[in-house]
Amino acid sequence: MLTLVLDTNVVLDWLVFHNPLLVDFTNAVKAGSVNVLTHDAVSDELRRVLSYPVLKLDASQQGGVSSLYQSLCREAVVPRGFNAQNLVLPEGFPKCRDPDDQLFLALALHTKADGLVSRDKAVLALRKKALKFGVTIFDLEQMLERGFISERKWGQSETDV
Repeated sequence: MLTLVLDTNVVLDWLVFHNPLLVDFTNAVKAGSVNVLTHDAVSDELRRVLSYPVLKLDASQQGGVSSLYQSLCREAVVPRGFNAQNLVLPEGFPKCRDPDDQLFLALALHTKADGLVSRDKAVLALRKKALKFGVTIFDLEQMLERGFISERKWGQSETDV
């Protein structure tokens, strides 16, 4: 089973913009082949972003996306005291320019997720540094190239792909 952390932009692609590349991903999540991890702080960040006027989502639509997200994700187990202001990070862990994005890196670290999927260039720029701490960062294209977003490939190890 694959365990992933998704940054907010990927969640928007998935649940607001319905990116066709993520149809198989949705099926894999619903089938239980993929676990998407969340946390209260991540859910709060999503709700904040869903309220941006540029998205043109009314309160009902925002609530619907938030509820769908919660129904598709699994609550992560993290260290006691972990929250958006206290990410409990080891010495030398890479820091993202945007403190909101640091949350996703920390969640991937603490949950030992198979990957953090991001579209944020600042997060993607931290790949090598994060990998030293066991955090693998992918963008959607890399996920596709590696076959992770193909339904028939879910459940296979990276060496099988």
